[in-house]
Amino acid sequence: MEDAHHHHWTMVERRGTQLWASGRPFIIHGFNTYWLMSFAADQATRLRVTAAIAEAGLNVCCTWAFSDGGYRALQTAPFHYDEDVFRALDFVVSEARRHNMRLILSLCNNWEDYGGKAQYVRWGKEAGLDLTSEDDFFSDPTIKSYYKAFVEAVVTRINTVTNETYKDDPTILAWELINEPRCPSDPSGDTLQVFITYVFFG
Repeated sequence: MEDAHHHHWTMVERRGTQLWASGRPFIIHGFNTYWLMSFAADQATRLRVTAAIAEAGLNVCCTWAFSDGGYRALQTAPFHYDEDVFRALDFVVSEARRHNMRLILSLCNNWEDYGGKAQYVRWGKEAGLDLTSEDDFFSDPTIKSYYKAFVEAVVTRINTVTNETYKDDPTILAWELINEPRCPSDPSGDTLQVFITYVFFG
């Protein structure tokens, strides 16, 4: 088993069709627990985060690194983020590392839970944009700029616990741009592909 506290806690890398870490194949034994950040933001439930990670007996967890608008939001408005909630995410990442667990961090939701693309569209309408559906999340330049700014805020954040930049932290196995993406107005998938290209390459 890898040890995050020693020098061989390295980035997981792709070699052909396999993942490798620390000089050996990395096999994912994972689970999905979306609520870690929101529970970490509340002292009354923070211990449940540590327990969930420590007791899983697995090496990867997919969890949400977003909460858009609403109660205890990470992103309270476009370009505005709650530092206390960001520190809760820092805690989640540091606890995962402490227990030798990698994370897949999801950065938005297709559905309305925790805000998601619907919240971005609401923000756009409040700003006076002429938007007709939630699918405008994938194509409207202003909405996309809101989202890309949030992604950059997360990946470039310096963890207040570990002092490591998220994008350089081997604890983070992968980024999920959006949970269960759907764009019903374009079933070809082309709009989604253009959106993905924009996020990565501008």
